[in-house]
Amino acid sequence: MVRQCSPVAVARGASASPSNGTADARCGISSLEARSESLPKLRRLARRREFLRVYETGRKLFSRYCVLFYADNGLPYSRIGITATKKLGKANVRNRLKRWTREVYRRQREPLGLDERSQDFVVNVKPDAANAGFAEYSADLLRVLRRAASAGPS
Repeated sequence: MVRQCSPVAVARGASASPSNGTADARCGISSLEARSESLPKLRRLARRREFLRVYETGRKLFSRYCVLFYADNGLPYSRIGITATKKLGKANVRNRLKRWTREVYRRQREPLGLDERSQDFVVNVKPDAANAGFAEYSADLLRVLRRAASAGPS
């Protein structure tokens, strides 16, 4: 009988024992592969006052599925905040759109040079986005992120 391991169990096991990047005997996954690709919490806006600062001092760009606000933050890296209101739909729809937004931002922040800009970005997701597919939504968000990256400082 082969027992399946979850990525969480592999990560816990990898952190509990010394590892040199070799394969985990139980799951066949190396500790290098089990590394998380999530957006670190330092790269996220969390407090209301941070969102309000971006709204009040920053610039905004409109697109089909979202409104992007951006402002300088004085830190050596960029951060993102996401708002998804109940107008979008139920919690699963809002959470899906927030996951998609984080994923697009996480994958595109380096190619677009967003980290060198040291800015905070707030993405307000519009209700139309609930009916969009990932390819459509990501293309729209990427387009507005490119415009923000090519614009001058806020």
